[in-house]
Amino acid sequence: MFGSLGLNAAMEKRQKQVVASASKSPPREYKKEIPADVFIDIFSRLPVKDVARCRCVSKLWSCLLRRRDFTQLYLKVSSVRPRLLFTFLYKGKRILYSMPQDLDPDQDYPCVYPHYQMHFPKGLGSSDDVCPSILGLICTKSRKPMICNPSTGQYMSLPVATTKRNLSRPYLGYDPTGKVFKVLTVSDDYVCRVSTLGTGEVTWKRVECSIPHQALHTEVCIDGVLYYLAKRMGYGTRPGYMVVCFDVESERFNFLDVELPILGSALINYEGNLGILLPDSGIIYEGTESFELRVLEDHTDEVKWSNTVYTLPFYWKYAVSHSFLYIAGMTSAGEIVLSTSFLVEPFEVIYYNIVENTVVRIEITFGIVDKKAPCSRFLTLINHVENVELMD
Repeated sequence: MFGSLGLNAAMEKRQKQVVASASKSPPREYKKEIPADVFIDIFSRLPVKDVARCRCVSKLWSCLLRRRDFTQLYLKVSSVRPRLLFTFLYKGKRILYSMPQDLDPDQDYPCVYPHYQMHFPKGLGSSDDVCPSILGLICTKSRKPMICNPSTGQYMSLPVATTKRNLSRPYLGYDPTGKVFKVLTVSDDYVCRVSTLGTGEVTWKRVECSIPHQALHTEVCIDGVLYYLAKRMGYGTRPGYMVVCFDVESERFNFLDVELPILGSALINYEGNLGILLPDSGIIYEGTESFELRVLEDHTDEVKWSNTVYTLPFYWKYAVSHSFLYIAGMTSAGEIVLSTSFLVEPFEVIYYNIVENTVVRIEITFGIVDKKAPCSRFLTLINHVENVELMD
């Protein structure tokens, strides 16, 4: 009995010694740092709102989410899921909604409620018109242009480019070589000025333009060249319309003569080339029968346009509820996107697929909008992508 007690006491003493020695030894290291590229890959799959929340978790995450390689990766991932961006002035405020652009062939679209994106404070961005979305940024066509990133909710105002007596029309362009955005303005006294964003203090500089012109309603930026329709002006200039080509990198102009009816036409990006879409009747309504597509083949030595006419299917007139639709643009899938210009019931977006000759109509309801309140022209911007880069 006493022998067993002695054995137990010896065992307890030995256990205490083992515990004591274990407590004095350095702890094992189980934690391993997660590589930054793994973090970046995970963050690139998150929705925009979750990215904003993650910036507030720690300084490390905030720095990772500001890195250029992350914002570029997020932009690349977002570009495969483009969105439609809707914007309008409502009670003095610019409102923005968005929804996925690509259609699901297995889904019916009786009515869609778009995502409420943001709004500007009252009095800012007060122009009815807005430049097309480029890499997630938009620019208001006001005398004092405003650059906005709907994904981050940030915006900045540019200084006035002209005197009080002159008005100007801004255009937003992007230089893929230098990876910079620029804003070109054309004033009603035919003076052109350009401002480069992201270089500190925003200033305007005058650029030489050999043909005085009045800038018109439609534009598109393709591979660093900003195209817009214009009317020749000034003494000694033959009358007519032209396409102005502004190289965003070199800040030089080129001009393409065109003979076309301006009413209802739109410049589009057609498979990386400049295209002009024209409805057969000048306006787009249930009686429209076809669209003509002109594509610029080569504008280095000789201007050549290919012409193709697309006849609408017989049920087009039953799909369209309202007159006076306008061309928002063309998707990479070959779909012409048409939209209502004003807040009417129902507000509709129509996809006409020139490859399959099909028409899909979508009714859209904007939940917070009081339809009795005064509202500006509605704008539908295609190929909008989510850009999480902050305006520092």
